[in-house]
Amino acid sequence: MSSFDTMVQRNLMGKRLEKEGRVLEAKALYEANISESFEGSFPYRRLAILYRKGKYSREEIRVLEKAVSVFQSLIETGREDIRPKLIEFKERLEKTKLLNSK
Repeated sequence: MSSFDTMVQRNLMGKRLEKEGRVLEAKALYEANISESFEGSFPYRRLAILYRKGKYSREEIRVLEKAVSVFQSLIETGREDIRPKLIEFKERLEKTKLLNSK
């Protein structure tokens, strides 16, 4: 199994664990994926949501900054899905920082 396939399996397992209420285990899988700079938006979105719900703003900001970094580095690949994701994560990061500066 390729590294990408392994990361996709982690996302799927994380999703399943969340449905079972095993959020800490799901977070660990998503964190593993973002530590390896996964090139899809799923683990970044899920972690940002989970950290927002738990009021862990520093963690949410860290995840969003990582997403911006990853998708910024992928702009030159020509993948059509990259720019919208980059814009989404930049906007979300700005809003999160603004909310936490009050």
